[in-house]
Amino acid sequence: MRKLFTKIQSSLFLARFYSSKNYFISTPIFYVNGAPHIGHMQSCLYADAFARIQCLLGKNVVFCTGTDEHGLKVQQAATLAKKQPVEYCTEMSAKFQETFKKGDISYTHYIRTTDKEHKETVQNFWLKLKENGYIRKGQYEGWYSITDEAFVPSSQVKEIKDGSTLKMVSVETGSVVEKMVEENYIFPLSHFQDDLLKWLSKDVIKPTIFMDYVKKWIKEGLNDLSVSRPKSRLSWGIPVPDDDSQIIYVWLDALVNYLTVGYYGSSEFMWPIDCHVIGKDILKFHAIYWPAFLLAAGYDLPKEIFCHSHWTVNYEKMSKSKGNVIEPTLLINRYGCDGFRYFLLRASVPSNDTNYNEVKIQRMVNAELADTLGNLLSRSCAPALNPDQVFPKFYHSSLDALKDSNVESLINNTSDLPEKVKFHFMQGCFYKGIDDIMACLRDANAFMQFNKPWELVKMKDEKSKETLSTMLHIVLEVLRISGILLQPVIPNLSKRLLTKLQVPENQREWENIICFPSYHKLPNPQESCSLGKDSTPLFERRKVKI
Repeated sequence: MRKLFTKIQSSLFLARFYSSKNYFISTPIFYVNGAPHIGHMQSCLYADAFARIQCLLGKNVVFCTGTDEHGLKVQQAATLAKKQPVEYCTEMSAKFQETFKKGDISYTHYIRTTDKEHKETVQNFWLKLKENGYIRKGQYEGWYSITDEAFVPSSQVKEIKDGSTLKMVSVETGSVVEKMVEENYIFPLSHFQDDLLKWLSKDVIKPTIFMDYVKKWIKEGLNDLSVSRPKSRLSWGIPVPDDDSQIIYVWLDALVNYLTVGYYGSSEFMWPIDCHVIGKDILKFHAIYWPAFLLAAGYDLPKEIFCHSHWTVNYEKMSKSKGNVIEPTLLINRYGCDGFRYFLLRASVPSNDTNYNEVKIQRMVNAELADTLGNLLSRSCAPALNPDQVFPKFYHSSLDALKDSNVESLINNTSDLPEKVKFHFMQGCFYKGIDDIMACLRDANAFMQFNKPWELVKMKDEKSKETLSTMLHIVLEVLRISGILLQPVIPNLSKRLLTKLQVPENQREWENIICFPSYHKLPNPQESCSLGKDSTPLFERRKVKI
């Protein structure tokens, strides 16, 4: 009975993930006006972990990321760098690709908004909006933020004093805004208010706190949206079909990238998308503008939006002007790809901002990857304790000798892990799932310490040999299950661990984990198989000067 509630919870939550053989997930496409930082990598790692889970569940995964290369910010950045926009964008996009490669981001499609296929999709999408009667030309007046590439409602603008100068800024982002009157094309966003609320009633945004924000914004009233800019002000972008004097609004251009992948990313049109992974700063664009555009063009809406909070430094938002941007490649070089991945997924809480601290990352990877996980593997595979270098046999008769060390509790808690971890991971609460895994690994370390295998190995009687064999079997089984479950988080370390335990490739899937088969008197292919020959530490402790 104690497992029943968790299984029911998990089954209800996961039901929709099994409705199709395909799974389509995206990150945002990232502005190339600045180099990659850990905020970009946070989105990528959440999406990558979700994608890896779906692969382990047997899905055909389409996972897209890329770069957003149009707009006034990019045009200005290229001018500042004294380069043509296309040259500047190509160089910056390559930096993102290199960073994603170092972080082992397993995307299947990388899109740039300067791609020919994307331009074609955007212009066709525009024509659908126009044919359906949702595009009209008119005069648009409002406060415009170049930083946010968006008009800001008057109710969300305030005046501040910057030294002796008065500035108008966006209440939400703090970006400077300027009054602008333009003739451009307008989209009737307010027309879709009721449809958006109906869509939101299906709990499509996780965590719930972000869905509540979106509902509040919609209920406050939506303003019609300018969806083009005069070419005289913005030349770097996709022209409006049949009107070269106007450039399509950068956010309309950027959001359509998901449809571009849907059209060109598979042999058949793949839509709707299963999950958009985004940061909270672009929630309004993905949860209001994008679904409204899709409704107007006649497309199905996204099945889910997973929104995460930000990394801060000294409790301030990262920004180039403050000089507090954390570069991912520096951390990957210091802590390794999997150490970096582990920290970002372990330390971050989707609903709250997380403050970056390098002491925290060093202590975390040393304590949990090097000590709790790595040392447990090294000790249980050491030739002194395991001279035959095998996954030892399990003897039921030895359980009585191990009872004082809570052996049944360790077996039961570890057996519960797959359902618990899957439930947390699927919600994007990787920190909770990892915490459950680490708790079992700490219990396994304590179990080993209590039973003193270094003394049992000296005993020559058959009973002591069987007790040692059973104890090591249980510890290696905890490691096997943990290694399978940690694959979405630390894929390279997990692969090394499972290879050391000689777990076949076709027995590493999530869906078919059988926990402690020997304990349950089921066939166990691991039992008595030889261990892998790699004896190097799974994760070297990091000694980095902070």
